[in-house]
Amino acid sequence: MCWRIRSIPAAADTLGRYTGGMLQALALLTSSLLAQAPSTPTPPVEVKLPFVTTLHVENDILAKSDRFYSNGIRIEHYGEYDRCRQLAQALRLPDNLQHRYLCGGLLAQNMYTPSHIVPRSNEEIFPDPNDRPYGGWLHGGILFQHLYAAETPIHSSRLTLQATVGVTGPPSGAAQTQRGWHSALNHIFGRTVARLPVGWEHQLPTEPAFHLSALREQPLLWSPYVDATWSAGGMLGTVFVNASAGATVRVGLLARPFGLAPIMASVFQTLEARERVWEAYFFARGQGRLVARNLFLDGTLFRQSVSVRKTPFVGDSEFGAAFRTGGFQLDLSMVFRSQEMAEPPNPRLSGHRFTQLQLSFLH
Repeated sequence: MCWRIRSIPAAADTLGRYTGGMLQALALLTSSLLAQAPSTPTPPVEVKLPFVTTLHVENDILAKSDRFYSNGIRIEHYGEYDRCRQLAQALRLPDNLQHRYLCGGLLAQNMYTPSHIVPRSNEEIFPDPNDRPYGGWLHGGILFQHLYAAETPIHSSRLTLQATVGVTGPPSGAAQTQRGWHSALNHIFGRTVARLPVGWEHQLPTEPAFHLSALREQPLLWSPYVDATWSAGGMLGTVFVNASAGATVRVGLLARPFGLAPIMASVFQTLEARERVWEAYFFARGQGRLVARNLFLDGTLFRQSVSVRKTPFVGDSEFGAAFRTGGFQLDLSMVFRSQEMAEPPNPRLSGHRFTQLQLSFLH
């Protein structure tokens, strides 16, 4: 009995040391598992893409030409407004950070002229009824753009939809624009550098015009130094009805796919560092169009007018360069367009060429 009483404190001491060791081992194991456990990922935060405001000018004066598609000017503004995503949700389009939706508006004026804008000495009738007629088009509209940022840039895509309404004929203001522009050039340079057009009173008549267009683009390859993109689209309306396919190649210091498109998150995986604050590159673009209707050759739809026979296939090739720094981008290019008339008044007339200038502000 005395031996058992004396052993109780010893047994308690042994049990205490054993329990303490187990607790210490359990604490070390718990801390080790917590250290190895992956941290809870921070949910992605949506950062809106920048707004884009662009002035786009097309003119053939630098190409030393003054015929056919003579001038075009367009102002665009679009961005990732909240209403854009609400519209996408209403249409049941994909709704996550990889799918970005932009929308905005545009205002534009286009002018078209015959192969020469001043009658020749031997011409009894001017403009020639077998030549392209004078025509003007003033229009405004809305655009909707879907940017998909895939895990790799070559799986990304861009879809652009546009709807415009406008007017042809004298209300387009094309006659006043060309006469005023040529008069201003002659006044600035103090001599006749641009001939004053004759014959705008015979332009295509006034008619309401509407126009829908769609263009899808997707990279074939992309790197910070070279990329290639294919495109396919179509136009439908009283002005143009056509289907198109083309491709663009860019070489230089690149920061984003699709040229001016805001950068997408997937591109950061390819770039060595953060997005370049500037980029500069040369580009070449080609496009072919199957043409079912061209108002400025076929004539107006609802009123009788002059018309000439068109070619069913038209091709464009474009060569240029672009530079972007900060929030500004400048693009300058020359476009070569194949002959659009099936029977031009002068068989030696090939196609047409004009210069494109685009100044964009990202904000």
